[in-house]
Amino acid sequence: MQGEPTSGLRSPSPSSPCLVLTRASEPDASARASEAGGLAAQLRIRGVQVREFALLHLLAASDPARAAEVLRRLPSYALAVVVSPAAARATAALLREPWPTGCALAAVGAASRDAMQQALRGRGQDPQALHWISAEQPAADSESLWRELQAWRATWHGVRVLVLRGDGGREWLSDILRAHGAEVQALEVYRRAPPAPDAQRLQCLRELLQPGTAWQIAADSALRNLCQLLRSAGLPPRQALASQRALVHHPRLAQAARAAGFGRVDVVTFDAEELAHALSRNGL
Repeated sequence: MQGEPTSGLRSPSPSSPCLVLTRASEPDASARASEAGGLAAQLRIRGVQVREFALLHLLAASDPARAAEVLRRLPSYALAVVVSPAAARATAALLREPWPTGCALAAVGAASRDAMQQALRGRGQDPQALHWISAEQPAADSESLWRELQAWRATWHGVRVLVLRGDGGREWLSDILRAHGAEVQALEVYRRAPPAPDAQRLQCLRELLQPGTAWQIAADSALRNLCQLLRSAGLPPRQALASQRALVHHPRLAQAARAAGFGRVDVVTFDAEELAHALSRNGL
């Protein structure tokens, strides 16, 4: 396979497990392609058939000038929270100045932290000069991050916090910070949009629905968009997904995938080794 390491390479065969990567497309196509391409290549090395089918499109912020202006005032915040890798990349693209050392950075999970650190390096800034708080668990969520934030400081009264996120999203962390006295501002740094149900996409969806196909589902919105595409294709979701498998990274998302109709749901971390190992287990 051109461009991939040959040592230990196992070419996928028709009987190999098939995994559909559903990561969102982003405005920064090069960063997104590098991330997705690296995972796909590592999976193929491990003998996995890989298909890519975006279930979410990420767009630029609706008011990028306002977002850039808020980020210019970062020195007035004690903490900024990056909720996802996409939020990290979108934030870095809007920055006009180096990240101030007085504003700590919190990330919901190691993937968000790593994406933000890489984005800052790309801007010529050393992320190790900044203070970081993140939840390291494989299924990190807002609750996990809140425990780390409580260990970081005991009182939140009057503390200014900026939450960097897409349009909408879960409010749990912002609500609990406000309940503890923090002054929280949410900033939209990107927008979400569902994929268009055009004829080509719906045909590709039908072709992917082979018995035992596994779908990497990373967000509630991706799951909702999959179900909507199925309806657009004339396929009742619970019937279409009964022979399909979902690989998710959090128990809460696993519950939603089961409710949507997936015949099998496994909670795994989204790295190549763990995904390949999960796929090697017995099928549906």
